Amino acid sequence: MFCLKMLRRLLRTEDGVTAIEYGLIAALVAVVIIVAVTTVGTELTRTFDTIATSFPSNAEGSENDEEPCQQDGLNCGGGND
Repeated sequence: MFCLKMLRRLLRTEDGVTAIEYGLIAALVAVVIIVAVTTVGTELTRTFDTIATSFPSNAEGSENDEEPCQQDGLNCGGGND
């Protein structure tokens, strides 16, 4: 008799079902956040790469490594040369 009452009460309760639903909602929200962050990160990386390639590269060095004022023969240092 006691076991039958416990079984009926177990079948009527919906706490477990509610917990599973909340777990599924949390998992769905996590997936949406991961997709959004990945997409934004990819777009942000692409934007920074575009900006970085728009600047002239100085990796190979310029034709003349002297300061601009020295190229013109001017005294830009403020000394008495």
